[in-house]
Amino acid sequence: SVLFGKLSRSPRIGAAGREMSIFQTNRFVRFLRNYGPIPTNDNLFDEVIQRTLLRERIAPITLPVQFRDEILANLKSADPVSEILTGTAGDGKTYCCRSVWLACGGSETEWNGKSTVKTVSFDGRELIVIKDLSELAAEVSAPLLTRMAECVTSSDATTLFLVAANHGQLLEKLKATPKSAATIAMTQAVEATLVGDAVAPGVRLSLRDMSQAPAADMIGRVIEAMTNHPDWAQCEGCQAAGAGKCPIQENRDRIRGLADGDLLHRRLRALIMLSEQNGVHFPVRQLLMLAANLILGHPDCRDGLMTCADVPELAIKGTFDRASVFRNIFGENLPARRTEKIDLFRKLNAFGIGSEASRRVDNVLVYGADDPALAAAYGELVLNDPIYGGTSSYRRGQQDYLEGADTDARDEFLKMLRVQRQRVFFTLPDDRAEALSLWDLTIFRSGGLFLQVADLLAAKKTLPRNVLPVQVRGLNRIFTGMLLQTHDDLVLATSGSYSQSKTSPLLDEMISVPRKGGQKVELVANDTGGMVLEVRLSRGDDPGPIRLPLTPTRFEFLVRVSDGALPSSFSLECHEDLLAFKAKLLTATERERFLAADGDDETADDELVLQFIELDGEGQAAVRRVTVRL
Repeated sequence: SVLFGKLSRSPRIGAAGREMSIFQTNRFVRFLRNYGPIPTNDNLFDEVIQRTLLRERIAPITLPVQFRDEILANLKSADPVSEILTGTAGDGKTYCCRSVWLACGGSETEWNGKSTVKTVSFDGRELIVIKDLSELAAEVSAPLLTRMAECVTSSDATTLFLVAANHGQLLEKLKATPKSAATIAMTQAVEATLVGDAVAPGVRLSLRDMSQAPAADMIGRVIEAMTNHPDWAQCEGCQAAGAGKCPIQENRDRIRGLADGDLLHRRLRALIMLSEQNGVHFPVRQLLMLAANLILGHPDCRDGLMTCADVPELAIKGTFDRASVFRNIFGENLPARRTEKIDLFRKLNAFGIGSEASRRVDNVLVYGADDPALAAAYGELVLNDPIYGGTSSYRRGQQDYLEGADTDARDEFLKMLRVQRQRVFFTLPDDRAEALSLWDLTIFRSGGLFLQVADLLAAKKTLPRNVLPVQVRGLNRIFTGMLLQTHDDLVLATSGSYSQSKTSPLLDEMISVPRKGGQKVELVANDTGGMVLEVRLSRGDDPGPIRLPLTPTRFEFLVRVSDGALPSSFSLECHEDLLAFKAKLLTATERERFLAADGDDETADDELVLQFIELDGEGQAAVRRVTVRL
């Protein structure tokens, strides 16, 4: 039998007829389970967490509190202003408010009371905290917001507000408040701040958007706080906690990076970073759910999540491998219908990891056991992981597949192959990633290159020589509809009409990529850790560059078009975005020509010169001038 924790006096009989010991479970594991994707995931709400911690006598999971220090510095300054914390559900707004409340002298007991509105006095001032504006009925929120508006539009700093509200709820509550000069001024200030403008003078208000915090940085802190929690000490002395004996501990060790130097964590961070650069947000609540699912996921357990009591049964059945942390990342411990409904897993499954194939990786996974040329790679990628990699079931299924087994056996092996692709993505060493085409296991085959370029731009280092030429060549093919190889110039072309023509043979401008006469095309870093393609046209008074934010999707799109893919085969939305960018460039070049005109036009009044783009023998853009007499 598998022993766990302290044994009781009486045994019980397991499903397989073997005797198992009754044992005490780790309370923290039971607590952690409630963070996972279960119907009653009350632990995802700060108000409920505090009550559970007291009841279970568990130390809290402590995370860095975004904006806490800045808010406290403001509230305790000589000239403080009121604060609004906004963002999406699960960003930690209530968690931050509680931390500020306690730092200002509020009590834990009062905070855990039923009231949503809290008041505390400190430094001769009164702080009114609204834990969640959306919880208040209109008849309650209206007078509070009216009072807040009067405070933020006056010079009196003795009453301050700290309000937590989701984006939509904040504006809805403000617009429902009776109109006055003060409420109108505060509403306008909030609307201006949400779109990035400065708060109008005379409004003593600071708005902080918690959804802007990079989840790629937070995921590491969440994993560290969860896996290094002091209550894991309850597992000490447990005979199931040894290597390979407890899938809960195995998964905990995997995401701690004890054996791979944080490789899994770094690859997971890369996926989240790519998602964020595509405009997809991961609230802290979802990161907590993900970390709990990584540790506890198993499809054969209730709600798809393990408890300590499940471990002996799983050992008897020999199904530890189904607890693979690499499957749990994508929610495959849950029924498909549930996974599709959970926003977190929809975001991660958008990468297609498991479904997408790298020919080199698949060769190792399928033929490595029998091919001497692949034996070393097979040993490294499969056999070195006997728990989730080279299991007996996988090797048996692999052999059946190679020997031409029936359809059911073949389909079963293909399911196992999907899981192995997921595992390889998170375990393939960095020095083998390029040789085995790691990023071909995702729909973003250039995802690794995008992250590399973003890091180099942020560090102001030189980029690989082929990066900008590939992007320019992709743009040229979209702008012209021709298979141009040109990358030293950005070829701006039109079709000569407003038709929906797929090709644009008439040259408008050849914009030099290297700096020349005020023209330049370059990649620069942006404020969010991504990149922007900038085109400068000016020959005189510089109005600033025309900018195209390069999301991972647009970056991938341009790489594929540069390699020969048809624009509409990857993303029609990207194609339309780039045509809109082309329209901005055409407007800017027309402006430049107007400013540069000096009355010395050599073209006769009765002539029209057209410049046609043609391809030379090497696929470079050549210009043929045609003069039309009017």
